Amino acid sequence: MSVSENLDAIELTGIRRFFEAASRFPDAINLGIGEPDLDPPAELIEAAARHMRQGRNKYGPIAGIRELREELARIYSKRSRSVGPENVFVTIGGENALFASMAAILKRGDEVVVISPSFPSYAAIARIFGAEVVFLRSSPERGFVPDEEELRSSVSDRTKAVIVNSPSNPTGAVYGPQDLRKMVDVAAEVGAYVISDEVYEPFVYDGQFSSAADLIDGYGSIVVVQSFSKSLSITGWRIGYLIAPDELAERMQKFLLYSHACPPTFAQHAVLDALRSGVYDDYTRSARELYRKRRDLVVELMREEGMELVAPKGAFYAFPRLPGIDDDMSFCARLLEEKRVVVVPGSSFGPGGEGHVRVSFAASEEKLVEGITRMGQLLREMGVT
Repeated sequence: MSVSENLDAIELTGIRRFFEAASRFPDAINLGIGEPDLDPPAELIEAAARHMRQGRNKYGPIAGIRELREELARIYSKRSRSVGPENVFVTIGGENALFASMAAILKRGDEVVVISPSFPSYAAIARIFGAEVVFLRSSPERGFVPDEEELRSSVSDRTKAVIVNSPSNPTGAVYGPQDLRKMVDVAAEVGAYVISDEVYEPFVYDGQFSSAADLIDGYGSIVVVQSFSKSLSITGWRIGYLIAPDELAERMQKFLLYSHACPPTFAQHAVLDALRSGVYDDYTRSARELYRKRRDLVVELMREEGMELVAPKGAFYAFPRLPGIDDDMSFCARLLEEKRVVVVPGSSFGPGGEGHVRVSFAASEEKLVEGITRMGQLLREMGVT
């Protein structure tokens, strides 16, 4: 099949479909959108304006400005001796980093293991490049983290990439160091790359964040995908980055050149200022505590309303199981039509998501209380709680 035929076979995500449907109800409580409701740091906005005034509005290097790549390499050098500026590529958000990663790794007929429920882009991008997706269904009983034997049963000699997402969108699962070690060990057995999506890194509420970058020195076939979209509340700026091994560098450069030429120059300089000044650390620390408070509120409310929930350890999503509900798409449509609340059907996130919904707690406490209360009302009206 051609790339265009591959695109024809891919549908818009349930996330996008519900956003478009929600536009008909401007008064709806939106708990579906996957972006912070916070403003970016004031210092970051001021820095962006300053750099624009100073003339940083022209083309820049394909892989990003040298200063930002050096700063990110310095940060990651604490995790791996193998990471230098030449391993860092600044991208147009995390999506572009995922595209570049798979473009550099995959060919038609390869297999990609996706741990599901998962962010829909993983499977879609793999299919665009002609790869076959093998879903590894994770369970709430294990906190949505698969064990080593489950992963081993999903790989083969055709497996070229295993995609890991921690903290997870949509489940809020967080992989510990031993979990990541097992993922890498199994990938190494078949010579596959590990693509680790870590864009929600700052938002871990129980325990500590662990990065696949910690394992690069022992296994070089690891790609780390990152973004400033969520951490600095700048989803519209489109600034992400990836850490990639030397053997992928030339392919990365080619893909990035022909996909977008270069990332926004002024925005890169502003983010660099935030990293160097401590604004990034201060801002993410404050945001994490706010989301932690909201997480605790959401867990309490959902359980009071009879929903089955594994408390999310990270990210800013809850992924409750709706008792007695198999058709989550119809439930979400009815919730929007009758109760004016937007959530995302769990089946949009692949196998294992059926009967669940994703609720973003990147929203005010007032909206969370009202939105979850209305969800509970609908469940009672349907006679399932």
